[in-house]
Amino acid sequence: MIKTCSWNYVHYSACLLQAQEQGYAIIPFQEVGSITEKQQFIILRHDIERSISRALGMARLENSLGIRATYFVRVHAASYNIFEYNNYQALQEILSLGHEIGLHFEALDFAHIIEKENPTEVFLREKKVLETILKISVRSAAAHGEHTSAGSQHNRSFFENIPKEEVGIWYNAYDAAFTREIKYISDSFGMWRENCMCKHLGKEPRLQILVHPCWWFKDNLFEGS
Repeated sequence: MIKTCSWNYVHYSACLLQAQEQGYAIIPFQEVGSITEKQQFIILRHDIERSISRALGMARLENSLGIRATYFVRVHAASYNIFEYNNYQALQEILSLGHEIGLHFEALDFAHIIEKENPTEVFLREKKVLETILKISVRSAAAHGEHTSAGSQHNRSFFENIPKEEVGIWYNAYDAAFTREIKYISDSFGMWRENCMCKHLGKEPRLQILVHPCWWFKDNLFEGS
């Protein structure tokens, strides 16, 4: 039983090990279809907001525990460039470790606030960039929420008007199936709004857990920033 919560890799590992011991399947979005009707599961999700190197550290840790997750990547991030040599290598390694890479999209931000373009066209360009550089098919998407906090122009509203199939997406991280029909918890802004992930294990049979790599560390918060 975990008694003390923190933001270091020791605690993160303890949470994942506890989940495994309690019989949870810990999976990326692309493996949701393989879950049986009565099986406990955790969809483990990471939004890469600031640092791909921090994400790689987390991906390696999860791999050492036999765990796969979905890493959502931005193509418009101010703090990292997916075409840069080290970031490109890091993303390739994350894939090689068995993790899924999805699109952390900003289509409505760019369509309505910045460029005044068609949101679908912006989304498809973002998706194509990520698919082309990594030579993958992107099946999962999660809206980024930095610029518009609410309303019809928030990136989350994109799939209210556009069917996933129209843009080649199988899994939208904010679908009701993953946010209301199962328990959804997040460490956004470096805080758990409903207590640490460890407090939900054994109480909720099915969860989506959003963990941002930028808040977690091995030795100190500023490593590999």
